[in-house]
Amino acid sequence: MNSLAKKLLEDPTIREHANNSPLFQRLVETAKRVRIEDTSYFIVEGDLLLDMDELALYALRREHPARAAELGEHDLGDGRKGLVAMVEDGMQVKWPSGMVLTYCVERETFGSSARYQDVADRMRAAAAGWQSICDIRFRHEADADAPGADRSGCLFRVRFSDLGGKLVALAFFPNDAPSRRVVHIDPTYFADHDYDRTGILRHELGHVLGFKHEHIRSNAPPDCPDESTDGTFTLTAYDPRSVMHYFCGGVGSKDMNFSADDIAGARAFYGPPTP
Repeated sequence: MNSLAKKLLEDPTIREHANNSPLFQRLVETAKRVRIEDTSYFIVEGDLLLDMDELALYALRREHPARAAELGEHDLGDGRKGLVAMVEDGMQVKWPSGMVLTYCVERETFGSSARYQDVADRMRAAAAGWQSICDIRFRHEADADAPGADRSGCLFRVRFSDLGGKLVALAFFPNDAPSRRVVHIDPTYFADHDYDRTGILRHELGHVLGFKHEHIRSNAPPDCPDESTDGTFTLTAYDPRSVMHYFCGGVGSKDMNFSADDIAGARAFYGPPTP
């Protein structure tokens, strides 16, 4: 949540308005919940975690889109029209140019060497995929994977978490607090399904880089999850084959690989890959 949004929610009038929002009340009653490290979150948009304050703000934005400008969110226009990126306080939500995104895979959480190694290998492959299409760098701090290792040098962690089967995997966005910088892997990730497991991690790393779901576009099939486009701008035309598109409404891909538009959008956002 950006600083201006926090300030607005501290205003008693805005707070009362948000708390009395019919959408807020409905989401509190109906949204799936998951508990992670003693904190309860609501799940919206398929894999977006929100605490109670963030849920109130989310509902307020959706019911009153004009309020988005007051919350410091401005569309950057249609000049860069597929990938969908984020805006906060009028700025693109992304990592600084040249920054190396370091991560570790918490070996002790996976319960078996085979599961740990599967995720570690697929994380490297997914990260290498993003590095091959745009100017972003990931680095696996493998020495920090061991139980009790110093993990202070890891920007984010990959962890086996029981999400109750509500999500296969869960990531974060560049503007999330350091405490939220975790890629969670649910037991269902290892279950018998026909989704490409490396593709799942490619999708989650897309969120880590600041990309939202592709199927939030109005062009998407109506039975795809309904999501807000507040605080977003588009980098390409709607692309049902995007790595960031759910498999829904008869479109999308269970391989979750990069489409040509993904490559163009990622390069428009982060620049072309450098040697």
